[in-house]
Amino acid sequence: MNTMPASGEASPAILRIGALRAMLLASVAVVIAAAPFADGSVHVEDWRIFPSVIAPTLMMMLVFTLPLDITMSRIFMSDAVAAEHERLSFVIKLEIIALVLLVAAWTPFLLNVLELSPFS
Repeated sequence: MNTMPASGEASPAILRIGALRAMLLASVAVVIAAAPFADGSVHVEDWRIFPSVIAPTLMMMLVFTLPLDITMSRIFMSDAVAAEHERLSFVIKLEIIALVLLVAAWTPFLLNVLELSPFS
């Protein structure tokens, strides 16, 4: 049984972007979802350890990982055939959106932790 779509059919996003990028974007989504629960205080027990310690750490790693993957996709795009060029263009757009959402979700936390207030 062939699970790959025939040419001309829309492929599922996970097949279009690849399993590793899908896991990367899933990680971004989980970290974005934790942002509202991060208040700048450190908790070392129960479920609050994730939004107070783990998620901010992962956020900083992802802020560097996403631009790296965007850059590498752009490099691979330079030699790609039309179909691969279109796929990598889709990946780049998706990752830029993910990066903007990640930074926007965590900006209040960063302003709080760095004691930077745009209103003072």
